[in-house]
Formats: sequence, structure tokens, C-alpha cells
Amino acid sequence: MAVPFTTIAGERVLLRSFRVEDAVDIAESCQDPEIPRFTMMPEAMSEAQAREWIEQRLARREQGLFAFAITLPPSDRCIGQMGILLEPQFRRGEAFYWLDRQHRGQGIASEALNLITDWAFSEHGLARVHLVTHVDNPASQRVAERCGFQREGVLRAWEPVKDDQPDVVMWSRLPGD
Repeated sequence: MAVPFTTIAGERVLLRSFRVEDAVDIAESCQDPEIPRFTMMPEAMSEAQAREWIEQRLARREQGLFAFAITLPPSDRCIGQMGILLEPQFRRGEAFYWLDRQHRGQGIASEALNLITDWAFSEHGLARVHLVTHVDNPASQRVAERCGFQREGVLRAWEPVKDDQPDVVMWSRLPGD
């Protein structure tokens, strides 16, 4: 079954499906060492790697992975990623995000996280959206807090991330939060 492409619009932010043309912007953003340090994005991502990454994300939509390019209209330029992995059988989803360095600290990630969380609750009937942040990433933790996510605790050696298995902080938001 094909999953329709989705666009989610906020006051300043527009979340849209990734396009192969976004590879240039993604590769450029991922030169920032903080993105690969705190996310699954590869270090020094090339444009070819970014194209392959986009194609993999699009192919996984039918499995419940919704990865959106963050844009600031009227520009259509990709400045980050906001995504969610839906697990409808458990009525939950896991959100994830990164933002280009030059756009941080402006409330963009918070607006994008609120958009995708509200969309997951209203369109997919989820009972819970959660996310994990690296214990050494206070900026991402502030985004979660600003969006009403509650800190649940530290998950030790949660999952493999490249050559490490770091501790992470688990955050969750319920529809009534």
C-alpha cells in the first residue's frame, strides 16, 4: 500500500517530504561535527551519501518512517530533519531531529517538533510520542522540554550509534500534556 506524501505547515516552519535535490543542503549541514556526534547521520557526509540517505528514507515510509525536510517558507531549502517512526501496534512513535547550525536557537526545532507530535496524535491516534537525546546534548534536551516532553530518565547504553553505545535521556509526551 502506498503512503501519500504529507506536508505539515506551521507559523514559520513547513515540513515536507525529502527530495533528491536536498542532498546538497544535507551534505553541507552534516559537515557540522555536532550533527553526526548526536545523531545517526554519518560524519563528513558527501552529496552522494546524502542522495542515498534520502532514497532510503523515502523507501521506508510504508514501514512507518516519516522523515521530513524542515524548510522556512518562502524558501524551499532543507535546513534540517524532523522525523517520526510510527509504531501503530503500540500506539506510539519515536521522534528524531537535527537542524543546520545557522538556524539553531531560533525556535525552529521546537516548532517542527510540536508540528510532528501534534500530527502524530491527530492523524495517527497515538497515545505516546517519545524521543531520546544524547546525555551530552543540552540543546536538544531544551527543545524537548519546550515542547512539553517529560523527562523519564537515563537509559544506559540504549542502542548502538556508530562505534558507540551511549547513554541517552528518554522524553515522552502524551496527548494531554
